[in-house]
Amino acid sequence: MSEINIGDSVAHPLVRYRNHLEFNGYHVDEENELLLCRHSRKHGLIVKHIPNRGVLIRILYSCDLNTSRVNLLEYVNELNLLFMFMKAYIDNLGNNLYMETFCEGEYDRTNFSIILDNIEYDMEMFINHHQTREYLL
Repeated sequence: MSEINIGDSVAHPLVRYRNHLEFNGYHVDEENELLLCRHSRKHGLIVKHIPNRGVLIRILYSCDLNTSRVNLLEYVNELNLLFMFMKAYIDNLGNNLYMETFCEGEYDRTNFSIILDNIEYDMEMFINHHQTREYLL
């Protein structure tokens, strides 16, 4: 598996996810047992293998530090009301917004494609929310 430059520690659990994401136009880098996935027209993804469970898929945005914590929390609550497939939360300092979903079980091409479609659905809600551009960098 070294021909695709994935470390031995993540080769088995993440190689199929990497191939799938690269086929879908993502540029994928490996860092500390994570896949860091960038795309020119889609949101960046972080994919982390959870042994014997599946993969956690995370999207990360930096928050505007001038926004009050209360306003950020209200914004996150509104996002969570809109989201069908993901959950949103901010870190303790209010510096970052995390949006996550989980893909249970071993890699399955059809299921992972559905997960990616579900993420895109929720990210449309995120992009169209009136406070997204105001609160995030």
